[in-house]
Amino acid sequence: MSVVPGEYWKLIEGNPAPIKRRANHSKVRSGCVTCKKRRVKCDETKPSCGRCEKSGYVCGGYEDPNAKRRGDTRPSSALWVSERSNVLRPKSSQPRPVDAFQQFPVDPTLPPSLTPRYLEERDAPFFERFRAQISIDISTWCGGDYWKRILSEVLHDDCIRYAALALAAMLEAAERVSYLSNPSTTSLTQCKEGQLALKYYMTAISLCRKQLIAGLTNEAIRSNLAASFFFSMIEILQGNMATVDQIMVNGAMLIRNALKAKTPHGRPAVVWDQQLITMKGGFDKLTIMWGLSPFFHGQREVYTESTPNGQYSQVPDKDKPVSFVRNCWTVFHNEVGLFLLSVRCGKVVSPEYMETVILQKSKFLAKLRQWMPVLDALLAREKNTSAYFPLSIMKASVLAFTTFLSCFLDRSSLSYDLHLPAFLEIIQICQRFIPKKPPTHLKCSLDIDIFPLVSFTITKCRDQKTRQLALKIFREVTYRQLFWNNQGMLKSLEALVDLEQRGRDKRGFIPSSSRYFFVGSEWDFERRQMMATFVPVTSVATESGDMTTVRVPITF
Repeated sequence: MSVVPGEYWKLIEGNPAPIKRRANHSKVRSGCVTCKKRRVKCDETKPSCGRCEKSGYVCGGYEDPNAKRRGDTRPSSALWVSERSNVLRPKSSQPRPVDAFQQFPVDPTLPPSLTPRYLEERDAPFFERFRAQISIDISTWCGGDYWKRILSEVLHDDCIRYAALALAAMLEAAERVSYLSNPSTTSLTQCKEGQLALKYYMTAISLCRKQLIAGLTNEAIRSNLAASFFFSMIEILQGNMATVDQIMVNGAMLIRNALKAKTPHGRPAVVWDQQLITMKGGFDKLTIMWGLSPFFHGQREVYTESTPNGQYSQVPDKDKPVSFVRNCWTVFHNEVGLFLLSVRCGKVVSPEYMETVILQKSKFLAKLRQWMPVLDALLAREKNTSAYFPLSIMKASVLAFTTFLSCFLDRSSLSYDLHLPAFLEIIQICQRFIPKKPPTHLKCSLDIDIFPLVSFTITKCRDQKTRQLALKIFREVTYRQLFWNNQGMLKSLEALVDLEQRGRDKRGFIPSSSRYFFVGSEWDFERRQMMATFVPVTSVATESGDMTTVRVPITF
């Protein structure tokens, strides 16, 4: 059962469905401490239970059955969790100087245990999952201070809180069904966690709707954008790519309307403070990057608009704080991304727009040349800090943008062969962030930029060894990541490589007649199938605008 924002709004205020009561049964008292606190069934594997291992929790061990007679109820295992914490935390990665999956402090003003007392008992485990993992994961790559303070928003904003609970519950549902022999989206929403996720989801949608009906305000925009971000993650977990498209399109349109909204006195209805500007930049970036991806469709025709504040429009000085540099980069990244949307996939530029396109191309290439020394200086300064990860990805993006802008007007696609050193450096950067140990539970820590960077290398670099290395990195870096946790994307990229490989000659060269653009895909997650669509780079559109296509069925 898929939940589409808007589809359930007219159902939410109707008569609620009768609540199903579970039959009474005797409780098992011999489970581990952690499973008892989580109120889930323990498989009682020793020394640490398998349920905790699969869910990413530290097993608290087992109580000694004879301890009560001695007056000591401390668990017998060395993995005992202190009663003072009263919080169950997923396992963290081993500390490293640079780690894409490193846990960052979220908000130093908040206490160690953040479960609000006003939450219902059933909600507490999902809040703890969001607090202990999801909020930390997304703060590593979303950029800006807002996502590092998202817990404060969850505590005080009902709309964001229910969206966060829905995401945490759906994440646990996905982990539960991932161990089934034949998992499906139906089984995902039929388990207990999935059912609760849908209830939280519909409540969040209802609250978003009420806020927007009341009018466009800073609070309404902030709540709806944050909730939409969580909604898109929930739909990705269910495999509803078309719904993800629609959510992101709605969010982009909300931003557009907010920028144009006026009060009765003609003043802007929304005050674009630093927090909203940061949120808008992150949301625009997500929308644009998905629009450039062949796995999404709707966002390709949605264009963002600039906020009234232009403080981040210039290339920053290398002595500026990293947070300021990241904000400047997001603004520039989105400008380049919008340009790429207009010329993506070898789109033919008409003669009347060619001069404008060439001027834009030259402007962006000049700015990219200014960005490179700034990033090199910052990388040297921040080598052993958490900032090294986003700065490295920014440098890889500069390399990718420079390569694309230098080659996109070449209809033969042969000019990409001259940029092999750039492709190799991109791959080397991405290779640094492959986790040493595969995660034991689903994560949301993969930067939205890594996926397009590796995909760009696979689709544009025709050097066989570099391509195979990129495919290997894609496979390893996306393992058990929420956004890219399916084999369909990987297999479609492998299909493109195989398709072009057939035309490789004895010298190892792929002629332009055997090169393709990856232009789109159609998903059927219930049947675990997709249809990948490729267009020859030398294809010429007919009078009706149609082009020769190759469609490859993918089973994953």
